[in-house]
Amino acid sequence: MHYGVDVGGTKIELALFDESLQPVDSWRVPTPKHDYAEFVDTIVGMVERADALTGVKGSVGIGIPGFFDANENTVAVNIPGIHGRPLSVDLCARLARPVVFENDVNTLALSEAHGGALAGHTYAMGVVLGTGVAGGFVANGQLCKGSQHIACELGHLPLSARLQQKYDLPLRDCGCGLQGCIENYLSGPGLGWMCQYFESGYNSPESMAEGLRRKEPKAQQVFDIYVDCLGCFLAQVTLSYDPGAIALAGGLSNLAEIYPRIGESMSRYLFSAAKPPAVVPAQFGDSSGVRGAALLGLQAMESG
Repeated sequence: MHYGVDVGGTKIELALFDESLQPVDSWRVPTPKHDYAEFVDTIVGMVERADALTGVKGSVGIGIPGFFDANENTVAVNIPGIHGRPLSVDLCARLARPVVFENDVNTLALSEAHGGALAGHTYAMGVVLGTGVAGGFVANGQLCKGSQHIACELGHLPLSARLQQKYDLPLRDCGCGLQGCIENYLSGPGLGWMCQYFESGYNSPESMAEGLRRKEPKAQQVFDIYVDCLGCFLAQVTLSYDPGAIALAGGLSNLAEIYPRIGESMSRYLFSAAKPPAVVPAQFGDSSGVRGAALLGLQAMESG
């Protein structure tokens, strides 16, 4: 059996897959964001529960919203409790088996490239619009991670000066230590902030979406700004990586109104000879990352 673990800013999901990578079972628990010991205990408990259910010690792949530095310490600004801690070392020791770790958006991109929305594309990108914003790039079915494993940390690219001036947006402080990181505007919390900044009267992305479907002018205003910013961001991604397709995941990917408009929005920020790639929802939805994590565990076991 193969276990995929997907760590998010609000929940941790573990899913069991058989040898054909078909789902068998899954469950989710809240993410202990601030307590390192509780975080480690939570994942150990989930894996031990999986072992008890299957009667074997399954392979384990874990996707996290971050990466590991040269000293094997975790860099994950959206989960303060594990930031700067030796998570990979401690979990391998506690679980008494090899564990494969990867950025959670990379696991999403890998999953979608193998039988999902990105299948058939030589170059493809997965982008999460959730608690944070990040991307994963796949070429010929393989992840491209870069020399420091920070490739596609797209959420920490700066907000376009053109957009900042167009909408009079402040440069917001980011947990990574920089200012004006794009995830502070395009993530779920970022869209919530936009609702407040533009005095829309909505207190969350969900309430804004409901207003949008009721054709309320304030909701339409905020959504127009959001789609313009998202289109600019994805155009920058296209100019940098030239993917054949982009699969969106995370909570905001469920906002169906994005997809009919995003191509036109991207085109405003591309030169005339460049065409926007298809932007589609992830086929495996918010469980795509956990599937990709299990796939990594399976591949590691098969490679010996």
